[in-house]
Amino acid sequence: MQKIKGLGLSKEIDNWIKDFLQDRKMKVYVQGSCSEWIDVISGIPQGSVLGPLLFLIFVQDLPDWVKSSIKMFADDTKIWTDCLS
Repeated sequence: MQKIKGLGLSKEIDNWIKDFLQDRKMKVYVQGSCSEWIDVISGIPQGSVLGPLLFLIFVQDLPDWVKSSIKMFADDTKIWTDCLS
């Protein structure tokens, strides 16, 4: 949410995204057995319409703090360094 707020969007949009990401739960089915519900405290719902946009917002500053060469395209990032032993 820090990155969302840093974009300078309206408070309504900030709250809308916050509501979308909070109070989520999940459970897992494996071979016919089901786990208990647990709180989801990170990540973005897979397959959501907002997922790709929120991902791009999250990684957009990556080149600013990575100290190696970096190339980014869609959901792919390549990081490398030129070093000779």
